[in-house]
Amino acid sequence: MMDDDMMQPPMAESATQFLVDKLAEAVRAATKVVVEHDNFQILADLLDSIKQVFIDLEDGGDIFQLEAPMRTLEEDLDETQELIAYCTNRSRIYLLLHCREISAQLEDVSRRMGRTLSSIPSSSLHGDDQLKALVDDLALEMQEVQFPYKDNEARLCQTLEPENNGILGNVGVQQAILMDIARTVGIEDLSRNPTAFRNELDLLRKDVEDSKNANDMRLFGVVSSMFDKWLQSNEQPSQSEETHAVHPFHKRLEPLYEAFVCPLTKQVMQDPVTLENGQTYERVAIERWFKECKENGRPTLCPMTGQKVDSTVKSSLALRNTIEEWTARNEQARIEIVKQIITSGSSDDDIVFGLTDLQTLCRKNRMNKHRVRQEGLIPLIVDLLKNGEEVRCLALSTLRVLAEDDEDNKEAIGATNLSRVVKCLSRELTREREGAVYLLYELSKSYSLCNKIGATNGAILILVGMLSSNSEDVAAVEHAELALANLERCDNNVKQMAENGRLQPLLKRLVEGPDEVRIEMAEDLSLVPLTAEDKTRAAQRAAYALVEMLGSSNPVARASALKALRSLSTLPSNGNVLLEAGVLSPLMRDLFVVGANQVPTKLKEISATVLANVVGSGANWESVPVDKDGNTLASEHIVHSFLHLISNTGPAIEAKLLQVLVGLASSTQVVAKVVQHIRSAGATVSLIQFLEAPQPDLRVTSVKLLMLLSPHMNQELADGLRVTTRQLGTLIKLLASDSPMEEQAVAAGLLANLPMRDIQLTRAMLDEGAPTLLIKRLDDLKRGVVRVGDRKHIAPFQTGIVGILARFTCALDDPRFLDLAIDNNFVELFTSLLQSAGSDELQISAALSLENLSVKSKQLSEFPEVPPRGGMWGFCLSPFQKPAPVVGLCPVHSGVCSARGTFCLFKANALLPLVSCLDHRNPGVVEAAIGALSTLLMDTVDIERGSQVLQNAGAISPILVIMQEHRTEVLRQRAVWMVERVLRNGDLARQISGDPHVHTALVDAFRYGNSSAKQLAEKALKHLNKIPNFSGVFQAPSRAG
Repeated sequence: MMDDDMMQPPMAESATQFLVDKLAEAVRAATKVVVEHDNFQILADLLDSIKQVFIDLEDGGDIFQLEAPMRTLEEDLDETQELIAYCTNRSRIYLLLHCREISAQLEDVSRRMGRTLSSIPSSSLHGDDQLKALVDDLALEMQEVQFPYKDNEARLCQTLEPENNGILGNVGVQQAILMDIARTVGIEDLSRNPTAFRNELDLLRKDVEDSKNANDMRLFGVVSSMFDKWLQSNEQPSQSEETHAVHPFHKRLEPLYEAFVCPLTKQVMQDPVTLENGQTYERVAIERWFKECKENGRPTLCPMTGQKVDSTVKSSLALRNTIEEWTARNEQARIEIVKQIITSGSSDDDIVFGLTDLQTLCRKNRMNKHRVRQEGLIPLIVDLLKNGEEVRCLALSTLRVLAEDDEDNKEAIGATNLSRVVKCLSRELTREREGAVYLLYELSKSYSLCNKIGATNGAILILVGMLSSNSEDVAAVEHAELALANLERCDNNVKQMAENGRLQPLLKRLVEGPDEVRIEMAEDLSLVPLTAEDKTRAAQRAAYALVEMLGSSNPVARASALKALRSLSTLPSNGNVLLEAGVLSPLMRDLFVVGANQVPTKLKEISATVLANVVGSGANWESVPVDKDGNTLASEHIVHSFLHLISNTGPAIEAKLLQVLVGLASSTQVVAKVVQHIRSAGATVSLIQFLEAPQPDLRVTSVKLLMLLSPHMNQELADGLRVTTRQLGTLIKLLASDSPMEEQAVAAGLLANLPMRDIQLTRAMLDEGAPTLLIKRLDDLKRGVVRVGDRKHIAPFQTGIVGILARFTCALDDPRFLDLAIDNNFVELFTSLLQSAGSDELQISAALSLENLSVKSKQLSEFPEVPPRGGMWGFCLSPFQKPAPVVGLCPVHSGVCSARGTFCLFKANALLPLVSCLDHRNPGVVEAAIGALSTLLMDTVDIERGSQVLQNAGAISPILVIMQEHRTEVLRQRAVWMVERVLRNGDLARQISGDPHVHTALVDAFRYGNSSAKQLAEKALKHLNKIPNFSGVFQAPSRAG
């Protein structure tokens, strides 16, 4: 096996040969490049020289010292080959347009290779001075080499730069540039070989699409547009086309005279000039010809005769006038032909021909647009929008051509039926929609037409819709945006845009416009139907501007701003935005200012509405000052002011101010303060009196307010309702009325919150027929008698009803209440409600009612008489014979019980529903359920049997868990109370004693509970210690298992 040293020389020589081969391949490829051939030949010569250097170095150089330069040269050579391949594969026009970049790249890569050659160390040449000089000379030459591009190529590229668009607008310049490009890429006579140029354009298009460069795309558009215009202008003056009419009507046209055609451009001359030899040419074409002759060092020759001529030219005015008159006559005749085609009921193909010819005429000469209008063609073209798709598309594009840069034609189109144009916006054909959008954009440039377009039904709606349709037609969407931007100049359109979801123009004018515009925009904003998203955007953009307008001295500005704020404030999430904008202070000022500056009542009502919306929005208004003294909405002075204004104003403002108080009372942060201020103002009775207001909104709001206040001042409200039963009767009747269920639910909640132990109030409710009405409403709810939209209010309504019914179980010593409970089978009613999966509050009320009813069971239970000690025939029984046992007695109450007559929970099967509540997540439900179950262990019943009944119902285990969990002190106390009584049952005590957690819970209650819990726990522990051997378990808990 050979070692590394023996392998290195062949490998090094192979690397050198690889580089030489690669250079040879690059030389061959460079010589074949057609475009910029001279420059690539220079490159090929340089590369060939490098190749020869490395051939010499291979024979007499130190190859190993050349490793780094060779590697660098290979990298540069790779880049060179890429450039050669690039210039070989790209289209000729593309390379022409990039001649400057190609030249720069050639210079860059050549100079880098020259620097690499200069870095070859002298030691690698083994003292060969001649070879060293050869390398140094070549390195210097490559570092200074230039690759010049031709002057005409440079001028072409410079002329096509974006800043020269003005020059490119000249038709003659365009044609001269087009011919120059054609000649440069090898097409000597463009007029005879347009197909070759079209092929080159197709190749250019592919190159541009591959490059995805914006400037490349622009250049392609410029060259392609010039070629298309050249084709259009070259079509009509062609001798052959004029000789052979393309439409029968064109036989009336005057023929084309040969003297009118420029020999260079093959087109009808626009500015003919004559040389000294009498030959006539288009001025731009012949001047460019002479210029090229001078630049290329040729004598100025006549293109047709080859004679040497002076470059001075003379205008041929007579010929120009003749051509212009001939052109005008023929163009007028062609316009008349188009009119005849449209009005004679011709086929769609003929109409397409006519419209296409009309577009050509209008693009060629602006005067033809005037002639088209004078001929009355514009209304006829608009009428074509009811024809087939192809005709409609061409009619739209023709109208756009007529409208471009011509205000009179815009007005003429605007005077027609624009609804036909708008109808094209909603067509399925993409090209037709585009045509309609482009036309409307062009028309919208005329301020006088903006209102007309906006007033056309559906125009703004469809244009706005196009912006949000995620259309792939980017150009159409952009033109729709541009059209809308023009239409925004008219206030009526701005309002209509806002109605269709384009709110930004209105908001911009509202924020930035002059005072009169801001007033109008605020008024429009108040009237426009807004989505929640619209309201959010509007508040964020315009809140500060609207609040600023509230401080205006102009009452109209204040009114429009207030109405707009009323609309925006209906969205709860806008509350904080309006607060940050400072809306509270001006609203309070408008509400309470008196004297000369007092605002009209209608505006006060709006101010109260906005304030009510903000306060009820859930915004953080509690700490926001509303006046210079630092008062907040919950301050005593402000609340008293509200109450005073409520008592001294009309129903409309009263209702809104009551809504403000509803918002204040809804806040857990300030409701206590509000209650205090209402008390200090002595306004409780006044607020109650609103229950009889004839205005529904006032009555409903007062009920809501009283319901929110009732948990904090229930006795005061009860006392106020007892002053006269009219308001109480109104509330009760409200529960059976046709009013919305939301109102009924609030009324039920208010009555349910009143003190349950207020017997006089309960009797008043009974006198008003409340129980019967409430039971009927429960039955209605159970049967699903609910109106549309009321379903979300069922739960609070049902909860309120059960809360009211519960109060009738609190005074069962009153015969009327007792009879009511028996007649309506209250036990089964509340048991079913407990199982109805209602709200937590409903279950609490049901369980409390069952507790109240069960307390009465022992008293109502009947005890049967013991049969006399004698037989059926009068014989006495033996003294040793026991009386027959009485069957059917209640195990808890030791008498004859029933669900309806004695409210027995056992007979009513209420135990299982109550037990199921013992693991409820809400401690309040658990407290109510355990309270009802505890009635089976009262002193008046058989506690031992009651314990066993509870055990059979599965209640003991969850009660023990409740005692151990200690969720609330009330629950622990009730559980300990029940456990102490259950432990009086010896059998159950023995079962419970096996659980060490029970002892731990009782000890915990004994140590940390309140006095009552301690006493109960002590008794329970004593019960446990009476059990044989149980004390030993607790003395040595390690043996408990």
